[in-house]
Amino acid sequence: MAEAVESVSLEEIGAFMESRANVYKVLSRAFGSEVDAVFAAELADEFSLEGTPALEESLAGMKAALSGADEAAIEQLAVEFDRVFYGMGPLTARHAFPYESVYTSDRGIMMQEAHGQVVRVLREQQLAKDPAFKEPEDHLAVELAFMATLADRAAALLRKGDEAAATEAVAQQRDFLQGHLLNWVDRFCVDLKTAVGEGFYAHLAQFTAAFLADDGQLLDEMLED
Repeated sequence: MAEAVESVSLEEIGAFMESRANVYKVLSRAFGSEVDAVFAAELADEFSLEGTPALEESLAGMKAALSGADEAAIEQLAVEFDRVFYGMGPLTARHAFPYESVYTSDRGIMMQEAHGQVVRVLREQQLAKDPAFKEPEDHLAVELAFMATLADRAAALLRKGDEAAATEAVAQQRDFLQGHLLNWVDRFCVDLKTAVGEGFYAHLAQFTAAFLADDGQLLDEMLED
């Protein structure tokens, strides 16, 4: 790993990778399906993260929005999820479609070049999208889950003491983050905040953009020569 982390043990770096993987899993879940009572309780009561003021502020906002959420509040979040991410509702409503192709293709539509690129990356890593998830591979939830898998893989390699292979797994994370997620998620999060105005998904947008930006910098630092 980089000189900047030479004084840190492989065990500590592995724990850091596991912590990152957990955040990516939570974000993948949040964008992959509607909030239910179990997820709301887990996020409000159990999920924690120390980071920049922007991260801590947005996380506090997410927790506050879900704390004590009753059945009606959960139902309203489901309505908002379907309206914003999948266009189910008034045609005049604002949307934020969670697909890389929508934000990176000239025509702004699904199943374009980015989709094929993500499919190839998954195959190269001998991975595949969960068949139960019916959305395409360049859906935000899939891309975030892929990052979680690579972070878990790096943690496992570090536990084995295989620093060279772990470094490669970290490099793969950085490359995917830079080549895909950071290529469009900022714009998506702006659209999401605009579409919802306030509440849980507005805070989620702020948290996601801040976390990915911070994570990109951290991965760069870890891989510096």
